[in-house]
Amino acid sequence: MERSDVQRMADSVLRDYGVPMKVATIVPADSGWTIGFAAKFTGAPAVEVLLRCDRNSAHHVRESLKRSLQLTD
Repeated sequence: MERSDVQRMADSVLRDYGVPMKVATIVPADSGWTIGFAAKFTGAPAVEVLLRCDRNSAHHVRESLKRSLQLTD
């Protein structure tokens, strides 16, 4: 999976769930990607997650992002 694909999915998850953050960094890691999220409002804490996904499908990456950000349907 390409970095641009991960960026697009992360942006989509943030938008779909109304999370007031934006993607700040995406760095390849041994078992996936490390994604840094910055708050859209000053003073709010930033979040960094290690996205680990056994399969490189869009569905699994999206679900892993939701789980990492503790989002539910």
